[in-house]
Amino acid sequence: MPTQSNNPDPMASFRPLMPSFIRLLASVIVLVVVEGVILGFQGINQPIYSSTVTVANIAVLFIGLIVALVVLKFGTQFSNAFSDAYKNYRTFTPVLAWVFQIIGLWILYTVSAPVAAPAFTSAPYAYPLIFLLLALFPTMKVVTSVVHSLETPSTKHSND
Repeated sequence: MPTQSNNPDPMASFRPLMPSFIRLLASVIVLVVVEGVILGFQGINQPIYSSTVTVANIAVLFIGLIVALVVLKFGTQFSNAFSDAYKNYRTFTPVLAWVFQIIGLWILYTVSAPVAAPAFTSAPYAYPLIFLLLALFPTMKVVTSVVHSLETPSTKHSND
């Protein structure tokens, strides 16, 4: 990777990250605009027959699912590009991927709450606990991965 003294371009060190970052940002912006347009339709806030769920809740759920998938896909690509661009920080690449996984889960939690809340009226604590359990799996995976990669170089040096 070129250094600042070799290349006068101040963005040179960020250039490998830009394509995946722009894909992530542009996709999220487009989907938020689409959601805003759809929620502007007349009659979208009418409830579905014999339910407390509205058509707007269903529209937000489907668009939110797509946003969560986009964040997971392009966030993972961004963390892989980060790993390729900055080899010294390769150990912490799973942490960046984990951040995007948690953001995707949070988006999924927020957009599915209005649709899922009526199913959890007798046990309102169950819905957040489901997402906490879902977030626990990637958290355990990233912690074990980072700890393992941090311990591996120290064992190699102790054998020398």
